Amino acid sequence: MTIPSFEPVQYQKLPAPKSPLLLKNGQIFYGKVNQIFPNQTAEIQIGGHRLLAKLEMPLKAGDSHFFQVTSINPQMELKIVSGPIRKESANIQQLMESLKLPKSREMQQVLSYFIKNQLPISKEQLLLSENWLKNLPDGFSGKEALQVLGKLSDLKIPFTEETFKALLFGSKTTGIAHALEQFAQMVQNNGQVSPQVKSNLLNVLQSIAQPFEAETAGLLVARSVHTLLERPEQGAKQQEALNLLKEANILPKEATLRNWLNHLRLSSGNGTAGSFLQLIKQDQAAGENVRQFFQWIENEPSLSEQQKSEILQFMKSYDDTTKIEGLVQRLHVFLLKAYSEQTINRPFVHENAISPKEHLLSLLKSELSYQPETELRNIAKILVSSKNQAINMMMAESEAMLLDKLNGQGFQKAIWHVLKSLGLSYEAALNRNTAAPDLIQPLKPLLVALVQDNSAPMELKTGAEALLARLNGMQLLSGEMDHQHQIIMQIPMQFLGKQVEATVQWNGRMKKDGKIDSDYARILFYLNMEALNETVIDMQVQNRIVTIYVYNDKDGLEVLSEPLKKSLKAALEEKNYHLSGLMFKPFEKNESGPFIKEKSHDHKTLKRGVDIRI
Repeated sequence: MTIPSFEPVQYQKLPAPKSPLLLKNGQIFYGKVNQIFPNQTAEIQIGGHRLLAKLEMPLKAGDSHFFQVTSINPQMELKIVSGPIRKESANIQQLMESLKLPKSREMQQVLSYFIKNQLPISKEQLLLSENWLKNLPDGFSGKEALQVLGKLSDLKIPFTEETFKALLFGSKTTGIAHALEQFAQMVQNNGQVSPQVKSNLLNVLQSIAQPFEAETAGLLVARSVHTLLERPEQGAKQQEALNLLKEANILPKEATLRNWLNHLRLSSGNGTAGSFLQLIKQDQAAGENVRQFFQWIENEPSLSEQQKSEILQFMKSYDDTTKIEGLVQRLHVFLLKAYSEQTINRPFVHENAISPKEHLLSLLKSELSYQPETELRNIAKILVSSKNQAINMMMAESEAMLLDKLNGQGFQKAIWHVLKSLGLSYEAALNRNTAAPDLIQPLKPLLVALVQDNSAPMELKTGAEALLARLNGMQLLSGEMDHQHQIIMQIPMQFLGKQVEATVQWNGRMKKDGKIDSDYARILFYLNMEALNETVIDMQVQNRIVTIYVYNDKDGLEVLSEPLKKSLKAALEEKNYHLSGLMFKPFEKNESGPFIKEKSHDHKTLKRGVDIRI
C-alpha cells in the first residue's frame, strides 16, 4: 500500500512555485544555460523558471553553473561562480573554495539541499544556515532543519534565527502539550520571577490544560442545587451539596438546609434568568415586565417545552398578582430546577450566547465579579483545591459525567478556548482594536513580555522562546498561495483525565470573493492519544462528498467504529455533507520514503480502552 502524501508538516515537499522568481543582489543559485544571445546575454533556467540575464563572460549553451546576482536594475547581471558542473560533490567543494565558505559537514548539507531543490541563497544566508544546523535545539534532525530552510526561501520569509526557529517548532506535529507542561513546572518552581508574572502565566497555562473547567464547575453547582431541591429531607447528600455551595462562595457560611433558598441572590446580567426575575421584582403593578417574562420564557432555547409549559401554567394560575415577592420566589425555584436539570443533561449547550449554567449562576449570585465563564472557572479552582473528600468525590463524578456526554459542541468549544488562550489571534485582535482586557490574558503576549524582560531568569526565557516559536510557526505556515489556503494548528487537549495532542492541517481553496470554499477541502488530523497512540485522519471533501481515511497501527478499529458510522453520517448530513466512505489503514512505507513517526513525550502509563468518541 502507498500512503497518500500526508507526511507531517516538516517532511512535506515544497509546493511547485507559481509566482515569478524574485532574485536579490548577492544571491547564489544553480542554473542551466539554455540559449546564448548577442551582447553576452543568455536564457538561464532555474528549476521551472526561466530568465534573461547579462553574463560577465561567454558561456556554452547546455552547461550548468553556479551563478551569483551582481545587479538587478536596469537588467539582471550574473557572475559565474563555478565552471561547468559535471559532478555535484566536486562542484560543492569548488563553490565552497570560490566563496571562501567553511568546509564543514553542515555547509555541505545546506549546499546540497539548495542545489537539489534549485533554490537561490546568499553567502550570508549560507553562513547563517550552517550555524543554525550546528546548534539545533534538542529533538530536531538535520533533515527537518533543511526542510525549514527551504520553506524560508520558498515562502519568502525573512531569513532570521527567529523565523527559522518559528518554522522549526511550528512544523512539529507532537510535543506541544509536553512543552506547555514542562514550562508550567519551570514557572511554578522558579523563585526569581515576580509573583504577578507567575500568577498570570500559571492561570493561562491551567486554563489551556483544563478547557472544561467552567463546564465542570457548572455541573457541580447544578448537581448540588438539584440535590437540595429534589430531596428536602435532611441527609448526608443534602449536607454535602450545601457544603459545596458554601465552599464555592455561592452561599454564606450561616446557610442551612432549611433556609438556603433565602440566601440566594439574583444577578442583573442582561438576558439572564436572574435579570428577568429582577425586573418582575421591581414591577409592583405586575404589568409590562411580567409580559416580557412570558415572552422570554416562550422563546428561551435552553428550556424544554415541558419546562416552559410548567412555568407558564403556574404563572397563569397564580391568583394574587399583587404579591410580587411570592411570585418571584416560586418562579425562582421553578427556574433553579429547570436550569440545574438542563446543565446536568446538556452541559455543552451554548445557545444565544447564554448557556444553561450561566442562567443558573445568575439565579444564585448577585453581581458577578467577572464574566460568567470566568466566574465558573474561579469556582472550579476553589473546588479543585478543596480538602473536603466529599467534594473531591463529587468533582471526580462530574468529570466522568462530562466525559460521557462529550460531543461535537463540547469539542468545538474546547478547541476555541485553547486557541484563544494560546493567543494565536492576538495580533489580529490588536489590529482590529478588539483585544478587550480579560481576567486571564492569552499566553502569547505574556511570553513576548517575558522574553523581552532583561531581568527574567534565563531558564524561563529559553522556555518562553521555544513556546513562542511554536506559536509563531503555526501562523507563518498558515496562509494563502494563489487561490489555495492552508491553516495549521497545534492543539494540546488535556481534559477530564485524558490527554489528546492534535495537529490540524487544513487545505482548501478560496472563492473569487476571498471566502473559503466549503465544498472542497482536505483536512489532516495528526493525533497522539493515550490509548490509540499515534493516529492520522485524512478527510477529503470534493463537492461536499466526504471520504475519510484513518491511519493507525492497532487492530480491530474498523469493527469498533461500526456503531459510530451512523451518527457520523447523520452529523455530516446536518451540515449538508455526504459520507462516501470511512476506511482504516495501518502506517506503511511508500516509494518516496517512510512515514516518519515522532516519539511521544508522554511519560504517563497508558490506560486500557478508547480515548474519545468523535
